[in-house]
Amino acid sequence: MGELLGAVLRGIIVLVGNALTVIDTSELFGGRRRRSRQAAFERGERVEFPCVLRDEELTGGREKRGWLAVGAGPSSWRVPGGEPVVFEPGELTMQAVDRQAVTFHAAGGRTELRLHPDEAPLVLRELAG
Repeated sequence: MGELLGAVLRGIIVLVGNALTVIDTSELFGGRRRRSRQAAFERGERVEFPCVLRDEELTGGREKRGWLAVGAGPSSWRVPGGEPVVFEPGELTMQAVDRQAVTFHAAGGRTELRLHPDEAPLVLRELAG
């Protein structure tokens, strides 16, 4: 009886382990945060969207993770623990799209911005407006 119970328990552990590898947990939990940011944006609040930015002036030409704040007031970008700086990239042109990110270029390729595909339309409307 103990062997049977052990085999069933091992089977359950293997099944749960395989299920966790199939489930995209970052997408599952990230979706809730994205919906929350979208709802706040629609209420007219200032919202910070996670992004990756490469800009000659703001990041020294290196890719850095940070947040792009849009909403009331001028758009700004900040790195973790840093102060926000005004972000005015000018006209953005879409360069690449995949399941995790949309990449935009501005200023002759000197600025590159990557956002989640669900949040890109909200940010672009605000930057263009």
